[in-house]
Amino acid sequence: MNALLVLAVSAVALGVGAPLVLRRLRGLERWPTLTAWLWLAAPAGALTAVALTGLLLLMPTRSLGMGVAELLRTCVMALRAALSTPHDSSAGTVAGVLLVAAVAGGFVLGGSIAGLRAWRAARRHRELLALAGRPAMGLAGVTELEHGRPFAYCLPGRPGPVVVSSAALRRLDAGQLAAVLAHERAHQASRHHRLVLLAQVLRVGFPWLPAARLARQAVARLVELAADDAAARAQGRRQVAAALAALGETPAPEAALGATLVSAGERVSRLVAPRQHGGGLALLAGVLVLVLPLAAQVAAVAFPLARVAGTAICPLG
Repeated sequence: MNALLVLAVSAVALGVGAPLVLRRLRGLERWPTLTAWLWLAAPAGALTAVALTGLLLLMPTRSLGMGVAELLRTCVMALRAALSTPHDSSAGTVAGVLLVAAVAGGFVLGGSIAGLRAWRAARRHRELLALAGRPAMGLAGVTELEHGRPFAYCLPGRPGPVVVSSAALRRLDAGQLAAVLAHERAHQASRHHRLVLLAQVLRVGFPWLPAARLARQAVARLVELAADDAAARAQGRRQVAAALAALGETPAPEAALGATLVSAGERVSRLVAPRQHGGGLALLAGVLVLVLPLAAQVAAVAFPLARVAGTAICPLG
C-alpha cells in the first residue's frame, strides 16, 4: 500500500478515532496515569504521521552532483520508488513544506503560549500568596489563605506550596485534612502539572486536531483520579471521599491543580463504590488503538527502506 496513504489513515485513526475510543473505555480509569499518557500519545502519534507525510513529499529526486552525491541520489530515488511517493511535483513539495511547518510551528506556538500563560499565572498567584497567605499552624509546607469557601490546591515548583483556605481548615477534621494534603502532595510528587501543561501545549498549538483539543480536559480529569488513588492508598478511600464531599465543587485557580478541579460527586462515587475486577480488556483496547496505527507508520517507512537497503541499487562501497 502507498506509504502516504498508510500515514494518512494512521493520522486520522490517532487524531480522530483514538479519542472517541478512549472516551468510551471507562475501565481505563483503573490506570489513570497510564490513560493520561495514552491521551497524550494519540495527538502526538497523529502529528508524527503528518510530519512524516511532509518529509516524504519533500524527498528530493533532482541531481545532486557526481561521486558520493550521485550515489546518495540513486539511494533516494530507489527509496522514493519503493515508497510510491510522487516525483518532482511542485504541488507535493508545497504540501510537504506546509505539513512540516504546521507540525513544527504548532509545537513552537503552543509551547510558547501555554508555557508563558502557565508561568505568568503561577507568578501572579505566588505574589498573591505572599501578600494574603500565611503559614498554616502545625502544617509544614502548607499556606493558609483567608477565604469563606473551602478549597485546597497546589502550585507547581520544587517545592510548590499547598494552599488550603481558612474555611477548609475549619470544616475538615484531622483525617480529612490529611487526605486532602496527601492528594495535593501526590500531584507534586508525580509532576502532574507537567502532564497538564503538555496537554495544553497540544491544545493551543493544534486546535484543528480533535485529539489535541480533547486531551486537555481528559488529562486534567485523569491526574485528579491518580491523586485520589495515591491519597486513598495513604489515608483510605472513605477518608478521601469524605474530604472531597466536605470541600464540594469550589474550583482551583488557573495556575493550580486542586482536589476540586473536576466533579467531586463523580469522584466520591468512584472511591466508595466496590472495586471492580477486570478492566484488562479495556486497557488492551486502549493500547491497541494507539499501537496499531503507530506500527503502521513504522512499517510504511521501514519496510521499503529495508527492501532498498537489501538490493544492489544502493551499495555501500
